[in-house]
Amino acid sequence: MPCDFRRSAHLKLAWIVLLAAVAAGPARSQQGAEPPAAQGQLADNAIDRWNRMSPEQRERELAKLPPARARLIRQRIRRYNQMHPEEQQALRQRYQTFSQLPPDKQQIVRARLREFRQLPVGRRPIVHGEVERLRLLPELQREATMNGEEFRGRFSPQEQQIIRDLSTFLPN
Repeated sequence: MPCDFRRSAHLKLAWIVLLAAVAAGPARSQQGAEPPAAQGQLADNAIDRWNRMSPEQRERELAKLPPARARLIRQRIRRYNQMHPEEQQALRQRYQTFSQLPPDKQQIVRARLREFRQLPVGRRPIVHGEVERLRLLPELQREATMNGEEFRGRFSPQEQQIIRDLSTFLPN
């Protein structure tokens, strides 16, 4: 099947925004004072709430962060706002799935995303593509694929773990 560059670029962008949201997530997941339904609501609307803030409120919040982190957040919010509404909704759903994971599973996802960012640049699209492909498969088929010789031959042990955990804990 030919690769639709626009779709793959948007998938990459969705991953970038998800990485930003997940990386910013530890403080929220540690709160624990809100019921799960309210936490899901927060996860669904974090970027929308940001977009509803006045420019002054945004700048006050960003001023609390190191300059590099504030720049990164501005960039990722700008990219998110350029996405089509369907893509934004898909990302919200993925983040909601993440936010509903138990804290130990969230930590695993964060660790795998950090490992993913450390992969050589040439390997990232290959690993990302495999995660996306496996996310679409039913659980039993996904497991069979990840236990196969072809899978083990194509990916290093570290890549296999990244793919296994991300496609399992962030299924479609």
